[in-house]
Amino acid sequence: KDIEKLGVTPLPDNDKSDQYYYQIIVFTGQRANSGTQSKVKKMNFVFDNDETSVRTFSDPHRKIFQRGGIDSFIMSVPKSLGLLNYIRIWHDNSGEGSSASWFLKYIIVRDLQTM
Repeated sequence: KDIEKLGVTPLPDNDKSDQYYYQIIVFTGQRANSGTQSKVKKMNFVFDNDETSVRTFSDPHRKIFQRGGIDSFIMSVPKSLGLLNYIRIWHDNSGEGSSASWFLKYIIVRDLQTM
């Protein structure tokens, strides 16, 4: 079961011609009902030099955003976007009952070219 949780997932809307990469590490909290079955499918990153279009989180091979989970994604963009100013992230509340909400603990965004 632990092996199923490992790995880095490329975002499904990455463009194959993009040559600049960011790693996005998402930490879901440990509280009861922290995880979600809702679609956390939208995020937008605003940097000094530019901002991303709305991007999608998904992984067809494993469950993501589970209680206490750490999920890692690769986002590709055409060029460096500069320093990160803020992130907008939202979900659709489509999960059943207590699985509709989500406790996002924090996110790390890492420029893979400069670390």
